[in-house]
Amino acid sequence: MSNCCSKPKTTKANCPSCDVIQKSVAFETLLHHVSSPLNQEIQPQTYYFCSNPQCKTVYFGEDGQLISVTQVRGVVGQKQKLESRPICYCFDVTAQQVLDEITTTGKSTSKAFVIAQTKAKSCACDIRNPSGACCLADFPT
Repeated sequence: MSNCCSKPKTTKANCPSCDVIQKSVAFETLLHHVSSPLNQEIQPQTYYFCSNPQCKTVYFGEDGQLISVTQVRGVVGQKQKLESRPICYCFDVTAQQVLDEITTTGKSTSKAFVIAQTKAKSCACDIRNPSGACCLADFPT
């Protein structure tokens, strides 16, 4: 597995749909999240992930290409406020699961598990997470 939770080099650009500054995402991440056959037509270039939940754009390219929520393979948790949204794509953890653990026990065993797996370099956030970033910042506190 990769060291996906290290700080990768990123560039930033404003999303053409919502004008919010967003970070770049690896081309490989895009290939794994964009639905077929569109993923086969995507040209290598710099792409950005739009994390704004109010924006329908998930990815945008430096050439102006837009990829919307209807053109990706799965749910993009960063685009939702529902507690059932995924927050850890590597180990299938939802926000609701973590909130329930915190309510019941005062802590999250799921978060502790993900932290341990991250330290062991057993995660693949750079590919599995639509943002291409480590999921630990997305966990509820």
